[in-house]
Order: sequence, then C-alpha cells, then structure tokens
Amino acid sequence: MSVDLINRNADLRRLDEEGFVLEVRDGYLLVHHVPYVRPDKTLARGMLVCRLILDPNGNTVSPLPDGEHTMYFAGDTPCNRDGSRMEAIINNSADCALTETIKVNHYFSSKPEATGKYVDYYEKIVTYERHLGGAARSYDPSANARTGEKISAQLPDNPFAIPDTSSSRYGLGKVSRKLAFEKVAIIGLGGTGSYVLDQLSKTYIKEIYTFDGDQVLNHNLFRSPGAPVAELTASFPMKVDYYARIYSTIHTGIRPHAYKVTDENIHELAGFDFAFVCVDKGRSRELIARGLQRLGITFIDCGIGLGLEDDRLDGVTRSTLVTPGMPWSEVSRLLSFGDDDDEEDQIYKAAIQVADLNALNATLAVLRWKRWAGFYRDSRNEIQSVYTVEGNFISNREAEK
Repeated sequence: MSVDLINRNADLRRLDEEGFVLEVRDGYLLVHHVPYVRPDKTLARGMLVCRLILDPNGNTVSPLPDGEHTMYFAGDTPCNRDGSRMEAIINNSADCALTETIKVNHYFSSKPEATGKYVDYYEKIVTYERHLGGAARSYDPSANARTGEKISAQLPDNPFAIPDTSSSRYGLGKVSRKLAFEKVAIIGLGGTGSYVLDQLSKTYIKEIYTFDGDQVLNHNLFRSPGAPVAELTASFPMKVDYYARIYSTIHTGIRPHAYKVTDENIHELAGFDFAFVCVDKGRSRELIARGLQRLGITFIDCGIGLGLEDDRLDGVTRSTLVTPGMPWSEVSRLLSFGDDDDEEDQIYKAAIQVADLNALNATLAVLRWKRWAGFYRDSRNEIQSVYTVEGNFISNREAEK
C-alpha cells in the first residue's frame, strides 16, 4: 500500500502500525497471514479480503456503508477450536476469482451487534481477525495476524494514480484486466479524441500515447470533456500536454507527442496493440490507415459529418474497425479518403462539431474496442457503426464474406 494512502487514513494507518500485513490490489484491501484453525485442528494462515471504499478524495469512509460488513477469505475452511465449521460467520464456501490475481474460498458475514455497521476498516479487520485468530490462539497464544511484515500494494502493471475501487465494487476486476493492453495510440486529440482519452484513462492500458500538433484554443474547450483548468490553458499549451496534465491525476501512463502523425514518423507506432484515429482530413486519414495496415495494427477510425439546414443540424457519426487482414479495397470503401478540396471531404473540412456527438462518436469507438478485446460480448462482430441524427438511428455493417 502506498505510504500516502496509509498516512492520510487513520484506520489504515492504525492497522499498519499495529503490524497487520496490508496490501491494496485491484480495489481490494487484503490482510495477509491471518491465523485460523483447519478442520483437522491444525493451525494455518489465510488472507482476509474486502472491498476498499474511498471517497472522491481517496479517503476511507466512516462508518462503512450498508452491505460492507462482509468479508472474503482465502484459505481452508476456518473452524472453531473443536474443528467444527465456523458457521457463525461463514455465509457460503466456494472457490471464486475476484480478479485474475485474487482468489478466495469463503464468504463471511458478521455485523456489529450494536449498530450493524463497522465504524471503519480498523474495527472491521480487527473483528474478523478476532473471530479467526481467537480459535487459533486457544492452541498457540502467539498466533496473531500482527506480524509486522511490509509488502507492496500495487501490482507492477497497475497504471492508476489512485486505487481502482470501481472494479472491485462491481465485481469487474477479472474482466477489467482484459483491457490491460501495453500500448494504445490516440491519433488526433480534438473533440472526439479527447473523449476517447477520457474513457481510456479509466482502463488498465499500461501506456496511452497521444499524437496531435495543435494548441488548445478557447473553441476547443467547448467540445471536450470536463471544464477548463484556467492556470493550465492560459499559456495556450499543446493539446497533448494539456490533457496529459489533466488525466495524469488518474492514469500514470499518458505519453503526449506534440506533433501530427505523418508518413515520415508513422513507423514510431510499430509494436502498438491498438490505435484510435480521430482526424478530420481525408488525406491524413488515408496516410495513417495505410501506415497502420502496413505495421499490422488494428485500429478504429472515427468521423463526424454535420451540416446546417434550415437552422438545424443533421448528419452522422461513424466508427470503423480496421484489422490487418482487411483488403484495402474494403478499407477505402468504408473510410472517407476524399481530397481535402473534394466535395466528398467538404463535410469534414467544414468542421461542424458539437460536444454531444463528439462524445457519442468516442463512446461508440471505445465500445467497439472493448467488444473486440473481449470485455463485452461480441457475437455480431460488426466493422462499422453509423449513427444518424435524424431518426436517432444506428446502422451496423458486417465485414465482407
């Protein structure tokens, strides 16, 4: 567990100071080396596991919310001194993988009699340790979970600047790890690209590389996530640097590159696991698409086309999945590669964009990536989705047979 997290939470700090072996992993609080009695009346040590609930400032809450009186346990069946199953606290017993690295065997339920809620994590951990360790100490008075050992709380591939308590809260630890790609690129950090970054920053991608050669100007802030941070925008920063500063508070792997992707530098993307292409010019789109296919990188290309008719907007958003084995004839049919002066490309060059459609365009792209990665079910395996404003209609296109 990080020193900072312990120091700012009195309940966790007290557990640590008393010698409990604490670890925070995938949004769970783990307590190692808890003594207990096995069915054959021998002693062993197991692990207590519970969800870690933090407020928006990263502090533990007090009292713990309703339903947070339960506890997981990794180990053999815990028993009383006589070897009988500890029915007083065992709700059920079944092997369960909370995440890829946290496996448990039992689920406990024990509420404080007076209030029904634990005051804090100190009271909760001490109470459950007393249930298990009390029986063990009837055989050996020195059996105690307070061993004083220190272990690291963060896994080497954890990219978050704050603990991921969301995955643990909703039981998504294992499936969330399917998104633990090594390197993902976002090419173009305008309206759509910035919303893509907003969503990717909440995933286990180790490194998110952003590419854009433009500065943040006032009009950009009206079609990007969140509200501007005045002290960061005053000096007209590059978009990639601005958003790297913003999102570094949740994700440690944002890698900004303040230049456009061109034919001369696209080789820098070799070895990437995936890319999101969020550019608004046909020639750039074609260059990037050809380069990514040449490098064997799967990517999603995003596009928005809006027009003003009778003082109302109409148009579409598009997200297209392109895989390395897709014929170029199909790629060119699905994407807009019109010359920047051609009529076909004027709808992009007009650059009419609004925040809601930028957000939707990014969301459809990220959803497709998550289905492709196995996070969501994906039985249809479509390669293109087009949302039409008029009629609120989404049409999907499957790959050519």
